[in-house]
Amino acid sequence: MKFIYKSFAIALLLVLSVSCVKEAMIEVNPAFILSYERDGKTDALAGTAFYVIPTGSGEFITLFDGAPGRVWGEPGAKGIDLERADSLGVQYNAVGKYQLTLVATSAGDFGKEVSRKVKTVEVNVVDERNGITLFNINGVDGLISANNEITFSVPDITTNFNFPAIFVLQSDSAKVYVNNVKQTSGVTINDFTNAVVYKVVSVQGNEQLYTVKFSTFPSSSEKAITKFVLGLGGNGEVAVIDEDAKTISINANYATNLTAVRLVLGFSYASKVYLSNVAYSDKKNYNISPAGITSIKVVAQNNSEVTYAIIITTQDPVSTFTFTGLVPAPVGIINKAAKTISVDVLSGTDVTKLTALWTGSTGKVTIGTVAQTNGVSVNNFTSPLTYTFYKGTTAGDKYVVTVNIK
Repeated sequence: MKFIYKSFAIALLLVLSVSCVKEAMIEVNPAFILSYERDGKTDALAGTAFYVIPTGSGEFITLFDGAPGRVWGEPGAKGIDLERADSLGVQYNAVGKYQLTLVATSAGDFGKEVSRKVKTVEVNVVDERNGITLFNINGVDGLISANNEITFSVPDITTNFNFPAIFVLQSDSAKVYVNNVKQTSGVTINDFTNAVVYKVVSVQGNEQLYTVKFSTFPSSSEKAITKFVLGLGGNGEVAVIDEDAKTISINANYATNLTAVRLVLGFSYASKVYLSNVAYSDKKNYNISPAGITSIKVVAQNNSEVTYAIIITTQDPVSTFTFTGLVPAPVGIINKAAKTISVDVLSGTDVTKLTALWTGSTGKVTIGTVAQTNGVSVNNFTSPLTYTFYKGTTAGDKYVVTVNIK
């Protein structure tokens, strides 16, 4: 029993001795250096990162770079936490003076004590950027070389070299001049027959020259239609192109509205396509019925041209007609001239519930005002029924279907 009391007394003594030990606090020192100052410069450069390198100490180190929303002391300001051994990259994109602050914080005595120290320096940001990052003429990007040459290559048939250039600069604050004339991107026109020198001047007055040069290459003589497909208004028909005969043959589904159909074309590189002497557009519908456009012209880059004849064949609205579920399947006799379909079925067939299945038109089909779904719609053929086949939204041929019980 004495042993138990003795052990308890020793444990109590240990607890009391530990509770009297005060947790040490890491020294608080918000010292740091800036990499651009270390490198002998007095100002930071807009658009160029520099590093904040902590040289002090603290349990927690937080950086407020002074940009909007990150200014130490302002309500809601947000900082970036970093380890004591870390450095942190900072980049300002606008000219100005920024209050950069490093906050060092430590806690001691198990959180009962908090120590914080702050160091703030003013960072002056200047803009020396005077580079061109993109130079575009007529939708073509020039190649910018390491020695500031911007080159374009154009076909040898080019005769007019007066172009407005679109350029993008490293800095929105920089100015551009040609022969001391201030340039506006996408607006100012220059004659590029000979080399044109662009001078880019930064806010700080630093200048950089870019020389724009043009070269020519033999223009292409290729002028072929490589694809001709009926899109919106059609049924995806793919034309057969005979390059030797210069013909485009289309077997059009009956339902295709040839008077207003979208064309999906493929053609040679750098060539242009014209229908009725109007430039082709993939956003426009065309009338390629026999009474409409019957040819298509392709003009090569070198201005040579060729014309293709458009030959249209329209499929019949119905080429086969039968009923599903009957064995053997009856074969409808189609009279195109009379617009009739006659179908013989065996005695005992319930002609009040027959489902027609046909090949031909893929468009709208009705009996009276009731739309018909091929292979699905059920109808009563006790008396002849008239099927109306549509071309787009326009009613076309009408076929009378008669069922005969044999």
